[in-house]
Amino acid sequence: MFQSVSPICRPVGLALLCVTAACLSACERDTPEPRSESSGSPDSVASAPVAPPVEPPAPPDPATSIGVNLAGAEFGPADGKYGTTYIYPGAKSFDYFKSQGMTVIRLPFKWEHLQPKLNEAFDEAELARIDGVVELARQRDMRLLMDVHNYARYRGNVIGTDDVPNAAFADFWRRFAEHFKDEPAIFAYGLMNEPHGTGGRWPAAAQAAVDAIRAVDTTHTISVCGDGYAGAHSWQKFNADLDIHDPAGKLIYEAHQYFDHNNSGTYDKPFDTDGATYDVGVKRLRPFIDWLEARHARGFIGEFGAPGNDPRWLEVLDRFLAEMKAHDLGGTYWAAGPWWGRAPMSVEPVDGEERPSMRVLSWYAGHRARPADAAVDLSNLPPPPTPGSYRFGIANAPYTYKNDASAIRQSIVTENKHAVRKVAYKHVGNPAWVGVGVYYGKLDCSPFDAFELTVRADHPCRLDVSAYLVGGARCNATLQINADWQTLVVPFAELTGNDGKPFDPTTPLEKVSFQPDAGGSRDGNGLYLDLFRPIKQ
Repeated sequence: MFQSVSPICRPVGLALLCVTAACLSACERDTPEPRSESSGSPDSVASAPVAPPVEPPAPPDPATSIGVNLAGAEFGPADGKYGTTYIYPGAKSFDYFKSQGMTVIRLPFKWEHLQPKLNEAFDEAELARIDGVVELARQRDMRLLMDVHNYARYRGNVIGTDDVPNAAFADFWRRFAEHFKDEPAIFAYGLMNEPHGTGGRWPAAAQAAVDAIRAVDTTHTISVCGDGYAGAHSWQKFNADLDIHDPAGKLIYEAHQYFDHNNSGTYDKPFDTDGATYDVGVKRLRPFIDWLEARHARGFIGEFGAPGNDPRWLEVLDRFLAEMKAHDLGGTYWAAGPWWGRAPMSVEPVDGEERPSMRVLSWYAGHRARPADAAVDLSNLPPPPTPGSYRFGIANAPYTYKNDASAIRQSIVTENKHAVRKVAYKHVGNPAWVGVGVYYGKLDCSPFDAFELTVRADHPCRLDVSAYLVGGARCNATLQINADWQTLVVPFAELTGNDGKPFDPTTPLEKVSFQPDAGGSRDGNGLYLDLFRPIKQ
């Protein structure tokens, strides 16, 4: 604007002289003096074209943006206690993901926490907590997808049954929309997370909720999850009849998709034994994309995620996100939030440390275009598993045992550059014992001659290792565990039974147990287990 005006303004002094001379000449002749358009007169300045005001660009469509789930409010039982069994995200989480370019947050919460009794008023304290989260988003110009995280159930009863009629579901959403109908920080109402086992009741329940919302709010988008846990891979099987009418025309269908062998997001097997390929996510997304295109409908991927403990899963995530962007599908990664700690899929930073999956997610955050030179580093792949390899950080939880008074608790943490299992324990009583165990059933150890264990402890301790053979024989060895990570090898010849005989690898192995002592103190200790496997020395 200023650059186009200032060149005209500069010769104003000369223009005034010219105007004066022209007026005198005209007076002498009593006839008007024709003016040249290039004369530089004030009239020419006034008639110069003025650039129209520049309209601010329209804000990006949240439904096509890449964001994150901030989980925590859906944790715990239906009658859980705030701050003990569940929590809402705070300013720290919002600030971090805003700094990463994310403006869309999916906020899961429990129906029962907000509406303790069907068809009755919302709990005021809970509503105030949700209002507080909405305020955090509004202050940062972020947008929320409000997700009722109940799997099409209320206190365990399926929506559409006599216990939870569709009218009760509609009542909840009418109250919710009435409260938030003028709220700009909310971009969508997520009717229900992952309906499943509904017996075909879900479409009618969803329509009842949409009708209730539209009776009071025609502004906000409505997100409808699909039945069958909303799986993109199985969308056409479970949602062939899902055709929701929205008189406001602001409806999106929400699918979820994970990449492990059973589509669950538990990632209970290493990449090598899971059967995954780099394009597994792309292929599983296709049925949902085809369904949307056939109906000219809009879609959204409300949950997807990959563990950061193997770069190959990150390559799967990268290709999946690229496919989403190619089809204008937005989505929210699962998950972040204040109580995830070092869970393998979490992208909530821990002590300022960026999580591995976040590095890939940040390439697509918001409406970013993936950098052309961005690539997952596949140069440091974990070694291929051998039969019997057990990675404690990503496998199913080992079994635990203890005397009645002692305490033992497991959690997943990131150490040794990837996910490992922490076993926190405390010996109480006399005698006292705690332990964890890996069950194999029948493992052939004949190709090997030793076991290998990668382990550390908060405080040095002794660890008794017991190998149980099919048939009942048990062989034992004792290891000294330090506070630093160490990989210890136990030759089969050093595993001996009470009869003095060594471990026999020709007899199938049933299970292995790991029993730590108190570590010189009964105040408690932490044992960190990474990898256990049979090896050939």
